[in-house]
Amino acid sequence: MSKKILVVYNTCGISGKENSQYYIESLKSILSQDFDSFDVVVSSCLNSQITKNNLLAAFRNIVKFNFINEKHPVNVTFNHSIEKTIEKNGEYESYMYVDSGTTFVPGLLSGLYERMKTKKYGMVTAQPENDTEYFAGLGVGRYRGDDAYARSILFKDGDYVIPLGKGMGTHTNMISNDLREFYGKIYPDIFAGHCTESTFSFINAALKKQWLLVKDFILPHNISMDGQSSGFNPAEWIYNKNRPTFDHPYKINSILERVLTSRAVKAGFGYEECRNILMHDPSQFDENYHCINDDLKYFIKDNLFLKKEELDYDNIEHEYIN
Repeated sequence: MSKKILVVYNTCGISGKENSQYYIESLKSILSQDFDSFDVVVSSCLNSQITKNNLLAAFRNIVKFNFINEKHPVNVTFNHSIEKTIEKNGEYESYMYVDSGTTFVPGLLSGLYERMKTKKYGMVTAQPENDTEYFAGLGVGRYRGDDAYARSILFKDGDYVIPLGKGMGTHTNMISNDLREFYGKIYPDIFAGHCTESTFSFINAALKKQWLLVKDFILPHNISMDGQSSGFNPAEWIYNKNRPTFDHPYKINSILERVLTSRAVKAGFGYEECRNILMHDPSQFDENYHCINDDLKYFIKDNLFLKKEELDYDNIEHEYIN
């Protein structure tokens, strides 16, 4: 292992916004972490040359850069930046997805890493200070303004293990290399827009891991700074294709064709349970949310990740600066 953590700071220029000053301040908050074993890579998808130049002027020789020159969803660009960094530097113990609107608070990396190194968790997620409709996805609170009540319920016993079939938007998420080693990539990449997170509890359970939401870290967050799902607008998808957001695929014909199968049901998989699309079979899991069969992990590997003939990551046009 090269270092313990690779922090991947994800930016997107498709919306046309020029956010380099905010990026710089956010990156400073990451680099100021009191943690002795981490690298930072800026995963930049189609940012303007002005933005690139500003970032390079501020951080050349301090952070790594992966400038991706093709339009892809963030799951793909995140995965790509991880793989290109590993090619140059070797594997890390864990990888951190960071939304461009996020600012770190002191102690964040060490706090999340302490939990990750127990090996119990495949994902360890910090909370955003806003955009907290995710509480509804976890079964508490439905509107902004009841955050304190929702947190008092979720965290009454400390950190919250996210149950099977529940989910939330992950603006800042640490992921174990154990997931990458088995699945081949970190994030499922068949999704063009929404719904990736509805699979996370099962991705972890299949490898006998848990997904942890951390009580102690609530991070400043600039909502939708680069534009939500830029380049793959869910509203346009619904209007133009007359298909729902839970079947908004990337590089394949249909997500539902992949996940609504007898094999999925038998393995215990669930998908977008908040909308009752596919409810998991509780008999396939134990009290720790660990899957008790061996097929779920292979079902996920075979169906939630694009095959090389569907998307060859090696052919993505990019410039990497180590």
